[in-house]
Amino acid sequence: MTPDDYQLLCEAFDEAIQLPPEDHPRFVTTRFTDRPDLAQQLTEMLSADDNSALDVSPVHQHLASPDLTPATVALDPDKTAITYRNGEAIETLPGYHLMDELGRGGMGVVFKARQLSPERIVAVKMILSGQFASAQEIQRFRAEAEAAANLSHAGIVPIYEVGHFEGRHFFSMGYVEGRSLADVIQEGGLSFERIAELVLEIAQAMSHAHSVGIIHRDLKPSNILLDADNHPRVTDFGLAKRMDGNSDMTYSGQILGSPGYMAPEQASGRNDLVGEATDIYGLGAILYALLTGKPPFAASNMIDALDQICTMNPISPRKLNWHVPRALETICLKCMHKTPSARYRSMKDLAADLESFLRHEPIRAKPLGIGERIVYWARRKPGLASQLACVILFFIYHAISSYIIHEEVSAQPWFRVTSVGCALAAATGAWFFQRMYEKPSTRQVAIYGWMTWNFLLLTSLLFLVKGAASPLSLVYLLLTAASATLYEKGLVGYTMSLAAIGYMTHVLVGATIRPDAAVDFYQATCMMLTIIILGMIQYFVVRRIRRSMETE
Repeated sequence: MTPDDYQLLCEAFDEAIQLPPEDHPRFVTTRFTDRPDLAQQLTEMLSADDNSALDVSPVHQHLASPDLTPATVALDPDKTAITYRNGEAIETLPGYHLMDELGRGGMGVVFKARQLSPERIVAVKMILSGQFASAQEIQRFRAEAEAAANLSHAGIVPIYEVGHFEGRHFFSMGYVEGRSLADVIQEGGLSFERIAELVLEIAQAMSHAHSVGIIHRDLKPSNILLDADNHPRVTDFGLAKRMDGNSDMTYSGQILGSPGYMAPEQASGRNDLVGEATDIYGLGAILYALLTGKPPFAASNMIDALDQICTMNPISPRKLNWHVPRALETICLKCMHKTPSARYRSMKDLAADLESFLRHEPIRAKPLGIGERIVYWARRKPGLASQLACVILFFIYHAISSYIIHEEVSAQPWFRVTSVGCALAAATGAWFFQRMYEKPSTRQVAIYGWMTWNFLLLTSLLFLVKGAASPLSLVYLLLTAASATLYEKGLVGYTMSLAAIGYMTHVLVGATIRPDAAVDFYQATCMMLTIIILGMIQYFVVRRIRRSMETE
């Protein structure tokens, strides 16, 4: 493979991981029509990257650094072994007999190997691009090895040797004969006590890592291996960060982690907030997957995934599995609080609550209060919550207009009945479309149907008051602004069009049929320009966000 081929492969991989898995074969075929070798390599990379429905591919954003140190360990070039598989040499590495390929991800490949001195079975990880690896890849690769090499704990896979040979950087680590936690979650069947024991052991291992200043930043089921005795072992410190800041390679605004298990501060690019609480969130997300059989958040694209992580709360575990003990649910939700300071203060505190659960003693974490439950529900269903909040505000506005100001139309009995009917229709529609939105197959229909229903109700209500002259006409602007919250370019244009049509309808009615609802030319022009300009701003902002996410 030439450097140009490798560059093409990396660019294709970055584009492909933004697409749904079902679109990968068509993308590969289209991209490398005349290069079956690259098509095969890309297919293998995508297959390895998507080897579990419980994991979402990491967001790889590396920064170049010219300050790269040489190998930390000098190898004996005389100790060389070549392994053959299906008649072809798969790798050559001094001091190791590579036995078989265990797997590969987007940028790395792992082999099962026999180290020649001392003689033992190990796992050897290499950069997939070999001698064509960029400075960013080498720096990230070496950071993983150096971070894990500073850790000595039974719950963390040890690093034995770090070096490079003929331009290929590698490190050897302990070989764990067993499955990953992702495989265990897919199979299911674990008791809640066993789940608590597994998470407790992981918490104890990560407590050790935190004590020496290492943050993992990418805790997820596939990075937890179970050994022959079914004890969890933490691995893959590729995104690790030193709390002293000496080895961190990210700047504010960069997004690093796996979206299915990423903390909100990571999803929003607030790397200044990343710390021990970030790993606590990740471990809470693992506990969530163990209790429910699926990750806290799942989306078809990166934008939706990051939006869910930052703005929504996951469904309570007991709603998905009512057998889940309330204490475990409380522990899980405390770990996954949106605010880092509201989570457990340390892995030790988390481990203490898990031990209390296993001893059938009260835990320190408290269940959500009524106010917190309302906020939790509102974050999980923001559309429905926003609609109901608007209905409540409308009733307040109507009550003030009718009983305090004694506005002429609002005080009429027929209007009071009609306004209540419109409000109930808006609330009922919100409930109906929220149910549709929660189903992926009807999500698009729900989005456009919901917005259309709101415009129909608003336009109808304005016919009962002073039309374009009513303060309620400003709701057209609010709906136009709200259309951008779903990051759908088409929805923004559709909403802007509905707002313009609805408002102009009332302007024309006021100019021809209802003189009491008329507005002057200047006022109508300003309102129309505001709707159009606001819609265009929202459209270009959404387009820029989507383009930036698609090119990363």
